Amino acid sequence: MSDKGKARDFVYTDVEFRQYRRRRAERLLTTGTAFLVAYAVVWSIVALLRGDWLTLMVQGISLCGAAWVWWCLSRGHLGLASHSYFRVVIPVVTCLIALEGIAGPFRSMSHYHLLPLTLGAYLLFFERGNRARELYGGICLLVFVCVELGLPTLAPLGLPYTLEAQQSGRWILFFAGFAALIYVADLFLGDLAEAERQLATANGRLEELLENMLPASISRRLRREGRTFADAFNECSVLFADIVGYTSLSESLPNVVDLLDAIFSRFDDLTERGSLEKIKTIGDAYMVAAGIPEARADHAAALADLALAMQTAITEFPGLQIRIGINSGAVVAGVIGKKRFIYDLWGDTVNIASRMESQGMSGEIQISETTRALLPPHFVCEERGEIQIKGKGSMRVFLLKGRAAEPAVAG
Repeated sequence: MSDKGKARDFVYTDVEFRQYRRRRAERLLTTGTAFLVAYAVVWSIVALLRGDWLTLMVQGISLCGAAWVWWCLSRGHLGLASHSYFRVVIPVVTCLIALEGIAGPFRSMSHYHLLPLTLGAYLLFFERGNRARELYGGICLLVFVCVELGLPTLAPLGLPYTLEAQQSGRWILFFAGFAALIYVADLFLGDLAEAERQLATANGRLEELLENMLPASISRRLRREGRTFADAFNECSVLFADIVGYTSLSESLPNVVDLLDAIFSRFDDLTERGSLEKIKTIGDAYMVAAGIPEARADHAAALADLALAMQTAITEFPGLQIRIGINSGAVVAGVIGKKRFIYDLWGDTVNIASRMESQGMSGEIQISETTRALLPPHFVCEERGEIQIKGKGSMRVFLLKGRAAEPAVAG
């Protein structure tokens, strides 16, 4: 692939893109204002020597506009400087130059502004190869020098540089400058299109990143409201899964992180297939919820199906087992804090679900009595009895064994 192709495929990060756009805008305003001041000063001196008071007035307005833009930039008001330059200074100066030309065609120096400022616009906007830049700049300067700064007579050729010739040359300059401006404007629009592409790509990646970190509805709400929040949910289920023996395994396997990534990626696929909400991973523990942020009546059954699927999936990794715990009830869910947002859950329901897992049995799915009462009859459960749950006392728990074979429906 060519260097040009690689350059167009490059995408800034969101922060880099904003910094790039700000530096570019500051360079545009600084360089454009410098051109305006330079030409205003030069031609003010010439106008003063010629007694051309109309041109002198125009250059005075140019200097005042440039001074205002620079004051805005010095105070850090980039937006105000940009609006002033493009919506006030340039339009006003252009209109005055046009009126000046009508009052006395080619009597003043209004035409001198055109090609040099076109060259300045090119240097500001046209970020291409050096050869193209040098060719364009050379043509601009060649036309300008030949028409405007030529000798009063073309003595070597024996041709008089008459007033009519001067006027014709300045018309050539005008149309050449106009064509150059159209060309630069086309390049500038292409540059804006590229900036929009960069911005859209950066926003798309940000959207994708947010939706990988947060539920889609939560990321949209966070962007819309611009503040953290938490909501209460009366009916949902929470699942914790833990890989048995992971600590000892991590001491013996060099690629244990890759193994854990493969296991959790498999669990992610199962969670997404069941339209459930992965909350987070904590070391080798995996947390999922059903019934949040969107309510669903079958939250307990959905997590029971996921637990059975996870139990089957772990057999794809020989020598490993998981311990799973599920509880149902009310929770508070939301995004809080200022940094590193995650969608998290709080409440007794979460704590008990964690205890169902930590005080469960290796290779088994332990569920609370509340969850058992919400499961349809086709789920096979075995009562384990009562166990002591830290902070809650004695609780009746069950082991989920699977699904009973559903009878065939008569045709």
